[in-house]
Amino acid sequence: MTTKIKSKLSALIVVALIGGALQMPLQAHEAKCPHCELDVVQNTATQDNEVALKYGKKRIEYRCLMCAIADANKSYKGDVTVLAPTELKEKPVQIVRKDGKWSAPEGIVVLGEKVKHRFCQTGYRVFTTKAAFDAHVQKNKVTLKDAVPITLDQLVAIADQENKGDQQ
Repeated sequence: MTTKIKSKLSALIVVALIGGALQMPLQAHEAKCPHCELDVVQNTATQDNEVALKYGKKRIEYRCLMCAIADANKSYKGDVTVLAPTELKEKPVQIVRKDGKWSAPEGIVVLGEKVKHRFCQTGYRVFTTKAAFDAHVQKNKVTLKDAVPITLDQLVAIADQENKGDQQ
């Protein structure tokens, strides 16, 4: 084969490979939670699950809200924003730590039921209404048992206890 034919054949192979790659369905990205080291639960067609912490230009994904807050308190100084999924698809709540104080939009309902980490995405969430909270608890009654709403400050305290447990 001549060099010219080899060059054209190589170019055709590259175009075919790229074309084939573009036609493949996009694969969900998979990552480990930096706090609990379990897989970050991916969003589904009906429910968002991924929690993201924004720190400067960094965006870090977590398995649940408690993992994000615990890691923020342990690993990041200064202001951070946590994007926490709600019952509303693609409408996360922004939970912010500014000047050392955590805050969230008025009216959110926080679930902070102590569960094993494999269920943390179910036990540590926020909701836009008490009715949405109640529906989630009812749907997951085996795992959540007698869950009641808590405050954001209570969830921060749970996350801090989690960090103290990690140090022992």
